[in-house]
Amino acid sequence: MLVARQDTLGIVNSGIQSWITAAGIVVAAATGLVGMFKGLAEWRRATEQRRDELALRQREYRQKQALFAREVVREIFADERARAALKMLDWLNAEYTDDDGAKYQIRRDEIQTALRVTGGLVFNDEEVFVRTRFEALYDQLEQLEHLIELEIAAFEDVETAFRYYAVRAIRPKIEHFAFLDYYDYPRAKKFLLRFEGKEKVKRNQG
Repeated sequence: MLVARQDTLGIVNSGIQSWITAAGIVVAAATGLVGMFKGLAEWRRATEQRRDELALRQREYRQKQALFAREVVREIFADERARAALKMLDWLNAEYTDDDGAKYQIRRDEIQTALRVTGGLVFNDEEVFVRTRFEALYDQLEQLEHLIELEIAAFEDVETAFRYYAVRAIRPKIEHFAFLDYYDYPRAKKFLLRFEGKEKVKRNQG
C-alpha cells in the first residue's frame, strides 16, 4: 500500500514538474514575443522619426535653395550689361547708353545680325555694344546653369524670372545658338533650351 502511494506521488510530482516546465516555456515564449513586439515598435518609431527628420532637412534645404536662387536672380538683374541684353529681348526698339555715354537706338530684330559668327566679322560700335551685353548675360547664365546641374539651385526657382526673355531668345528671328556654340557657352545654351521644351509642350497642349 505504501509503495502504491509512493508511485502515485511520483507520478503527481512528475506531472507537476512537466507542467511547470511547460509553463516556463510558455512564459519564456510570451516574454520573447513581448520583447520582439516591443523591439519592432521601437524600430518603427525610430524609422518614422528618421523619416520625419529627413523630410524636415529636405524642406529646410529647399527653402535655402529657393532663397539662394532669388539672390542669384537679383545679382543677374543688377548686372547693368546683362540687364541691357534682357531689355533688348523685351523691347522692340529702345535707346541704350554705353559706359562712355554713347547712345544707341537698337531694335530687337537687329540682335541676330549683331551676334553673327559668319560673314563679315567687323562690327560697328552698336553691334559691339549688343555683343558685349549678351556676353555679360550669357556669362551669368553659364554660372546659373552650372548651379542647377550641381543641384545647388533649382530650375523651378528661376524659371519664372527668365521665361519671358528666354522664350524670345529662342524665336527663329532672334535665336543665335551659333553665337553660343562659337563662343563656348554650352550651359547658357542648355539653359535656354530648357524653355524650348516647355514651349513645345504648351503649344501641343494648347
